[in-house]
Amino acid sequence: MTLKSPAASTFFSRRRRAQAARQDALPDWVWGAGLGVLVLIFVGAFFLVRQVSGGGGDDTCDKALVPLGQSEISADAFVTEEAALTRVIDFLNGGDRQAAEAAFFGPAHNFTHNVDPEVREKDESLARDLCHAVVTLEDDLATNGSNQAIAAEVDRVRLLLRDIAETLGYPRPG
Repeated sequence: MTLKSPAASTFFSRRRRAQAARQDALPDWVWGAGLGVLVLIFVGAFFLVRQVSGGGGDDTCDKALVPLGQSEISADAFVTEEAALTRVIDFLNGGDRQAAEAAFFGPAHNFTHNVDPEVREKDESLARDLCHAVVTLEDDLATNGSNQAIAAEVDRVRLLLRDIAETLGYPRPG
């Protein structure tokens, strides 16, 4: 017969309680997934509040969009941009979101940023409209907006660029 000391008995009962608590605890991946969901909720709430409030105190479009890469601003460039944005809309209408994003992010996206300063010198209001449309489009793509809503926003950008081509003295594409 083995006699246990009171200290050993306490030690083993604490050990059993700790093991039981670990068995009842949620796995680490559940905690990680829960934390990830909370982060997504906060990010989504940020974008929602930003959309509803119009972007906060400072308007993003008070200044020209940040230039991206290099873009030639010419009649041919507006025709190329028209074709690129039409391709994006076709991909979205066909349900191919990845192809639409690939077609937009690159030279087409760069052009929307790079034409802003030039048009801003001639028509501030038109430049601001383009800026707001591009920012909305970028947000919709980042937050997984519906393909139909994104296609409508791409079309808005395309129509604005047609007006901008005329404002800058180029033939209206499309």
